[in-house]
Order: sequence, then structure tokens, then C-alpha cells
Amino acid sequence: MKHFIFILVTVLSMLLFSCNNTPKGEYPDHIDLNTVTQRNQSITSMENGSGYNQNVLKIAPGHANNQVLIWKEGDPVNLNKANYLVCEIWHNNTFSGVINVNFYKKGKQDSGVVTQSGQSDPDPQISAKIGILPELKTQMIFPLSFLDAQDIFLDRYPRQLKGTVLGNRLKVEDISRITLNFAPYKEPHFTPEFEIASISLREELPEAYPKPEVPLADQFGQWARKEWPGKTKNEEELKQMNDSLLDLAREAHLPNSRSKYGGWKEKQFEATGYFRTHHDGKRWWLVDPNGYAFLSVGVDGMGPSASGMTEGQEDLLKWMPEKGDPLLGEALYERNGENTMVDYFKTNLMRVFGEQWKTKWDTITSGLMQQYRFNTIANWSDIQFARKMKKPYVLPLSNFPSTEIKLYRDFPDVFAPEYKEEAKSYAAQLKKYKNDPWLIGYFLRNEPNWAFGEHNLAFEMFVTDQQSHTKERFVEWIASTYSENISELNDAWGLNLNNFEELHNKVFDEMPNETARKDFYRFSERMVEQYVDVPCDEVEKVDPNHLNLGMRYAWISSDLLYKAGERFDVFSINGYSNPGPPGTKEIARRSGKPVMIGEFHFGAVDRGLPATGIQAALSQEARGTAYRYYVEQGFTRPELVGIHYFTWTDQPIFGRFDGENYNIGFVDICNRPYPELTEAATKTNKRIYEVATGQIKPFDKTIEKIPPVHY
Repeated sequence: MKHFIFILVTVLSMLLFSCNNTPKGEYPDHIDLNTVTQRNQSITSMENGSGYNQNVLKIAPGHANNQVLIWKEGDPVNLNKANYLVCEIWHNNTFSGVINVNFYKKGKQDSGVVTQSGQSDPDPQISAKIGILPELKTQMIFPLSFLDAQDIFLDRYPRQLKGTVLGNRLKVEDISRITLNFAPYKEPHFTPEFEIASISLREELPEAYPKPEVPLADQFGQWARKEWPGKTKNEEELKQMNDSLLDLAREAHLPNSRSKYGGWKEKQFEATGYFRTHHDGKRWWLVDPNGYAFLSVGVDGMGPSASGMTEGQEDLLKWMPEKGDPLLGEALYERNGENTMVDYFKTNLMRVFGEQWKTKWDTITSGLMQQYRFNTIANWSDIQFARKMKKPYVLPLSNFPSTEIKLYRDFPDVFAPEYKEEAKSYAAQLKKYKNDPWLIGYFLRNEPNWAFGEHNLAFEMFVTDQQSHTKERFVEWIASTYSENISELNDAWGLNLNNFEELHNKVFDEMPNETARKDFYRFSERMVEQYVDVPCDEVEKVDPNHLNLGMRYAWISSDLLYKAGERFDVFSINGYSNPGPPGTKEIARRSGKPVMIGEFHFGAVDRGLPATGIQAALSQEARGTAYRYYVEQGFTRPELVGIHYFTWTDQPIFGRFDGENYNIGFVDICNRPYPELTEAATKTNKRIYEVATGQIKPFDKTIEKIPPVHY
């Protein structure tokens, strides 16, 4: 009998080991799913799974509750020995799952983690938003090293989509509880269910799942498991569609009311040969090189590419081009010498046009720009395409000055001599553009990570004992501020220092008090001022002809961003809001500069992709409606001189380099335009100047607000 019991226990142990896909030699701590169910009875239950052939934790989020407590202080699972939180998850919704992994700090209640779409999760110290594909068993992985809050974006793991981490530093020993949030949810449009087969804390990454029975992407890179109007069925259909676009594009032309740059001939100012800004007493304008009033309406990412990561995901694809193929092999490459990528957008063009695919794409896309009345090739685009086709464009500068030492996230040691030297090399890239009249201006960089959230940069320097030139400058500054009297600083901050030099090695786990917070913030302003002034000085030396368009902040997360805008010619911000652009009047008031929206979009899940992007619409028709309202209402504002849509092409179903797979393009992976969006955009783009001058009323219909599916 004892022998029988021993065998039974051994077999059960092996089955448990197999179910949880645990690598040999590793025995992770598993969170008990029955306990999780008991703690979250309103939205969870233990049932036989559909995706996993075993009992699973089934989650059905509701309107009032979408959060599941999976661990709290006192539970037997040990966090200190783990490197990864791993959740085996599956769902068969028609849209991606959006899972937030939330970590809370002992004894602290925060105001919440605010995301780019404006959503807020109450109280976590730090939170990771992760995307999960439909009908695909996935091991959702969160590396606990990201709790230091220094990196915004998670590494890519097979099958897992984009992961974004926001919040403040958190030590493992200070975690009070961990929860999972499940989205989207809104009746009747989104009522998802999810299955979790296991939750574990592991020292090593789990082994990969076996190949799925049905591939995720077909030979054209389309979602293989779903049908929709406009899905390309075969190569003949692909060719006919692209040939018809080529014919349409060759017939496109600008109307007589537009200058060759797309400016408005009814309003003219002084011509300087380059784009500039001008306020006519009523509103701000861009002025084109011939002196005509110009409002920039464009699309980001105008290039013949929509690549996705295949590293560890080859089993999800029905077909891939072979390395060494004289034509299609060009669609395979390595990103940064690491992850293998494949570009189905390219292979589809190659199938139709052969070796002439790039030239044909140039012709099609240039013609469609004119057909849809766009006048700007916006950020992240093919610059050679812009210069070849003679279209106004903006330039994203690369390799923003940095230093070996980072003070917080990507914020460099701005008072180091190294920073000034880097700025000189950075500015040199403008030399070949400085005499180009088609260039509107340049963006210094895009969405600095230090600006994701409201962070006191100077204080963040003192969360560690890392030494830097900027910390040295702070010690000098604070000593001067308190008249070299250490007693005054001690009294003000509640400290007991012997001298100011002790600050060099002082580490603060918490802000000393409100006075210290204000002092740290005042020096943070100096840090940001230096951060901006040094590169701006250098680019202005190299290229005095073009506009400095700023840094395309993700959103106005703190007043430090206004401080950073003092040197720009145009203050740029990425404006993912609904129904119209985010608040820009205050930006113009505080900076004294016109404003440009560097990115916005609306996506839907009614066609070939399972995620909407940062702002959502219910359908392709609603995408068009949303575009019209956003752009026309935006250009009624006297401070707005440019609005750019992100992006020209849909993202791949299996995720681009970082895991985004959004339906946000004007064209899909086969280069097929979305007529509902393109027709709406054309109507609006024809009217922008009359709307901006009050000659006609702006489009005034809004769409139903639904939760975005984005990560």
C-alpha cells in the first residue's frame, strides 16, 4: 500500500510539473489558484479550460470589478528568490487581452499610474500593461528587475505583445500585494473572459510552448484565424488591387488653390525660402518657402515597411521568405543585430511589382498623398522618399546626446563634459539637410522616457549612491542656496548632516519633507534647462534655416516639460485623446510658441487586427468620423499649426519590434486602403484652411467612446 501511494504521489507530481511547463532543474513557487479564486469570487471560478486541458482559473471581468488579487504580504510564495512572474494565459475573445500587473507598496497610497491614453489605475506603485493575442496559449512574463522603474518597455517574449511599465521604483521586500487587471470591458461591445492555467515565480525563463495547430498569420501576413471584408484571398487579387492603386495615383494632382508645397494661396506673407512660423494677429501659421500660409496635415511612418519580430515566433507563421532569396530575402533582417524581423508589407509589394516594387510604392504613395490632400510626410517616414518625391517633410533626429551615466531612466548626466561633446556630434547630422527647402523642421527626439509620469529628477539622483557631474553641481547649488550653512539645510530638510559634502553619498528612500521636494524640483528645472539648451545651441549653429519642432512629448506629465519648451520654435506633443486634441492653449500660453500634434490615431477591431491602438473606435466608419472631428476641431485653435496621424500602414498581427499590432493604418498589410478612413480624411483635409480662418464651421460629430485595446 505504501508503495502504491508513493507511485501515485510521484505520478501526480510529474503531471503537475508537466502542466506548468517547468524547465528541468527548476522548482518555482506556484501561486495557488484555488486561493486566488476564494479571494476574488465575484469574477473568478475554477473550471475546466477550453484553451488548456485542465482546471483553470476563469476570469470574467465586470463593470464594477476587473481586478484579481493574486498575492499579498504573508502568502507562502517567496518573491525574494524569483526573477520572473509567469502567468499561463489564454482567451478566445475577438480582440487582444490587456493585462495590467500591479504592484503595491507597503503603507503607501499613491494617486495612481497614468497611461498615455489618459487611463489611470488606482494606487499601484508600479504597473505593467501587457498585450495577449486571442486564441493563442501564452506565457505572460514580467521580469521583476523592471520594478526599479528605469525602463519603460518590457523585453519581447515569444507570443507576448507589447509591455509598458509605468510608476515609481519599488523594492521586492516592500511589495504589499500584486493584482492583475483585465481589459477591455464595456457592455455590449467588450465582455471578455480569460483562462489562467498557472501563476508562478521563477528563477529562469520558462521553456517555449509547442507549435499551435493553426498559424497566426497567413502567407500575406494577415490574421489567419479571422475573416473580414477586404481580406486578400490570393495573389491575383493582391495584384489587381495594387495595379488599380497605381493607376489612381498617376492621375492625382494638387488643386490650383494650393502652392507646390501645399500652402494656401489665399493668404500670403513674406517668403524666406524656408518654412517658418508667423502670427498674423489672430492665429499662428507655418509659412511655406514661397510665403503662403501653411497648416501641416500629414501621416507618420510613410515608408514601404511594416515589419514584425519573428525571433522565437516562427511557429506562428504559415510562410516566411527564405534567406538568400534574390528578391524576397530582402524582407528578412535583424534589428540591432539581435531579433530577426520579417516584413510582409514588402513581400506583398514584391509579389506584385518584382524588382520595381520600391519605385512603384513611391509612385502609389505619393499619388495617394495628393488624392487624400495630405501635405506633409510626417515623422518616422522614409526621408529619401520625401526628398525624391519633393514633398514637405519633418525630420526625426537620431542619437539624442547621452552619457554613460544615466540619472533617471534615459535622462543623461547633463552637466558632464561628455554631454556637450555628444551634442556636437548629434548636431552634425543636420549638415546635409540645412539647405533643403522641403524640410519643415526637425524633432530633437521622441517621447523621452524620463517624461513618462511626473518625476522629480533631482531627487531621483539621490535614490542611489551613483556619482555624477550633475550631482556635484546640485551639492554646489544647494550649499549656495543655504548660504553654505549646513544647519540651515538640516533645519529645513529635517536632516542631521555634518557638512554639505555628505550629500554626495546620501541615499534617500523617501522625500525628506515638502521643503526638500521644492528644492529638488527647483534644481530639476535647471537640469531640464541644461538638457535642452546644450543640444539646441549646437543644432542652431549647424542649421539656422529650419524649425526646431521640439521633442514630441507623450503627454504633459509635469511642469518640467513647459520648462523644456522655451527653446523650441514649435512645441510638439503626441496627442492621443478623444474626441479632439488634448489641451494646447496652456502650452501656447506658457511657452509662447505654436503647437504641433506629432501623433494621434483611432483604430478598430472590426477588420484584420485585434487591437485599436491608443484611442478606439467601434468601426472603420467611426475611425473616419473620429479623424474628421479631431483635425477640424483642432485647426479651429489659433495655436495649432500641424496635426499628424500615426501611422500610414497597419502593424503586423504578430507584433512589430516592441509588440504593437494595432489597426491604425490608412492601408493594411497588403497596401489596401481603408476607404471609410481615406474618404473622410480627404473631405477634412480639403477644408482645413477655411476651417482655420472661420470661413466654414468645423465638422462636429463625435463617436461613441469605448475602451482602447492598447499596450
